[in-house]
Amino acid sequence: MNSDETPASGKRAEQRIDSAVDAIRSMSSDLADELAPQPTWIDQISMATREAPIQSLAIAFLIGVILARR
Repeated sequence: MNSDETPASGKRAEQRIDSAVDAIRSMSSDLADELAPQPTWIDQISMATREAPIQSLAIAFLIGVILARR
């Protein structure tokens, strides 16, 4: 430890490092969001079907009935 470096300046350095780490993490998460592929309508339907399969089957059945009556 140098005579110039006091415990207070060590804490300031730690705070600067912590703020730099936070800034890098936020930039990397923003970049990951930009690079992630946007879900298409087929992806959205697939996700909805996985979340609620019974309701999806009921909707598909009703659409089939409506189309069959035409």
